[in-house]
Amino acid sequence: MKFITLAKVRPGAWARLAHDLPAACYEGMKSAHVVYGQYDVVFEWEAKDLETANKIMKHMTGSDLLTSETLVVASTLKEFGQI
Repeated sequence: MKFITLAKVRPGAWARLAHDLPAACYEGMKSAHVVYGQYDVVFEWEAKDLETANKIMKHMTGSDLLTSETLVVASTLKEFGQI
């Protein structure tokens, strides 16, 4: 399962982000990018199943460092075009 998480860093949390984000949040992490616009960080990550994904999300949202919206990746654009 592939996921994209769009996150907003809470005020005052930038300095703590790299150190205090639970290690469980990095499980399956493919990339993390600082972005400009409505969100501050975009995470691309994978989990072997929904139970694992739920555990990662609980750690991420429980950290009090971020607010987020997570999207499940349905397919690549190329795969979608072949349907």
